[in-house]
Amino acid sequence: MNVDNAEDIEYLDGEENVEKAEEGVSRKSKKTWLIVLICLIMLAASSAVGGLYYIRSLAYKVCRVEAGVSVSPSDFLKEPDENAFFTQNSQPFDIAEPGEYIIEVKSGMFTHKCTLIIADTIAPVAEPVSVMMEMGESCEAESFVTEVTDATQVDISYVETPDFTKAGSQSVSVALTDKGNNKTVINSELFISQVLTNVTIEAGDKAPKLDSFIIEAKSSSFITKMDTLDYTKVGDYEVLLNADGQTYESTLHIIDTIPPKVEVQDIECFAFMPLGAEDFTVSIEDATEVNMAFKEEPDMSHIGTQDLEIAYTDGGNNEVVKQVKLTLLEDNEAPVIEGAVDLKVFIGDSVTYRKNVSVTDNCLEGLLMTVDTSAVNINEEGVYPVTYNAKDLAGNVTSVTVNLTVTPRVYDINEVYAAADAVLARIITPEMSQIEQVRAIFDYVRSHVSYISESAKDDWVRGAYEGLVYGKGDCFVFACTSKVLLTRAGIANIDIVKIPTRTSHYWNLVNVGDGWYHFDTTPRKDHPVIFMWTEAQMMEYSGRHYNSHNYDHSLYPVVN
Repeated sequence: MNVDNAEDIEYLDGEENVEKAEEGVSRKSKKTWLIVLICLIMLAASSAVGGLYYIRSLAYKVCRVEAGVSVSPSDFLKEPDENAFFTQNSQPFDIAEPGEYIIEVKSGMFTHKCTLIIADTIAPVAEPVSVMMEMGESCEAESFVTEVTDATQVDISYVETPDFTKAGSQSVSVALTDKGNNKTVINSELFISQVLTNVTIEAGDKAPKLDSFIIEAKSSSFITKMDTLDYTKVGDYEVLLNADGQTYESTLHIIDTIPPKVEVQDIECFAFMPLGAEDFTVSIEDATEVNMAFKEEPDMSHIGTQDLEIAYTDGGNNEVVKQVKLTLLEDNEAPVIEGAVDLKVFIGDSVTYRKNVSVTDNCLEGLLMTVDTSAVNINEEGVYPVTYNAKDLAGNVTSVTVNLTVTPRVYDINEVYAAADAVLARIITPEMSQIEQVRAIFDYVRSHVSYISESAKDDWVRGAYEGLVYGKGDCFVFACTSKVLLTRAGIANIDIVKIPTRTSHYWNLVNVGDGWYHFDTTPRKDHPVIFMWTEAQMMEYSGRHYNSHNYDHSLYPVVN
């Protein structure tokens, strides 16, 4: 004990008082410490309560959301915290499942316990679907709605189950109930068909009968003409039917499930011959059209044997692959040209260079013959070379050159008479009168001679020859051809010519015993038939056609 302290309590009376004083001091000290302790405890408790209150003030005790709305840990905090997370002690929740869930959110140093309430207050929505089915079938309520939208699971049921045994149309109501017990009723339509919606047959089968389509009907008939369908072509065909007075639509499916039957052959031939898959094909059996193609194109220049594959695909895409062998031989033999001889023609005549000329070869496929006439001038007298060239597929070539001699033509009257007599023998009979003979000659010239705008007019024999042999010419040729035929038939006739103007024209006068008449076989644009015309007829026509037949009357006998 410190002395200074004894002197400080010296003022107490006697020794007893001193002890009592010391005891009082001790009690006072304990009381003070107790008060301090109590204050500290109260301060700690107050801090704890305040801290707890502070922590709880950072988060929401209860969060309510609509089903389907996404929830994040930060949604439970009054101040957003991107780093907040749900603890493992959180009760697992499904945002599409209404209910109450206890959630723990860890944010910084604090963990907050909250209540999540998921509510479903929005009724489901959907679009109605009309359903068509065949009699005897049934379906669930889900078939009558589409695009069902709701945050929670939706139960779909009939308000009243439809009658699936009743043909025709009926209204159907479907109820949609979600997890929140919200309900929506959708009205739709059901059509029960007495006809099968789909009928399937194999390609090549006969046309299906009515009972293949009808499920149940008192009376029925086809509207579609079934005999117009092609049952060998794969495809889907609309078929209309009438059942108990109601029109129905069905689909006929023609399918091909049977692969084609194919017989093939190997081929041995010369190289470079053009071959297709069809050349290897002996026969094909299938109900539909079959396409064929090489899997890999053959090499037609390869001497030797090569293996090939040919794919045969029918209308149902059924495929059969066949193996064949192609053996190619080398061709070293040149073609042979036969019948090429020297030719003779008259100036202006046409030439048939290939007449009686042929070419042969050990491989006729692709054999080609050409005739080189580039040195020939058919309108000028002379001797010209003509070369025949033949080439086969292997490139072997043969050439033969002959001479073409072009000479002037000498028109022989006897040759012309012979040609005229041959014509008369065909068109005139003994029982014909002279006027009938004249008409036969007129018709022959009009139908066998074609009009061209020019001809040589210095020799009537040549004109007649060109009309009879070549069958073409201008008015001079028509008149000369008529002249020789009339003359050889014994019909009196005279040549007549138009007074020369800007154009000239030739025709005939004919006398069958009762005087002279105009006879003109040349065709004209307005198609007159100038057969045995009188002078009046001819002059009237001539006057209307720019004096087409104006002539010097003093040079000719009087025309009737």
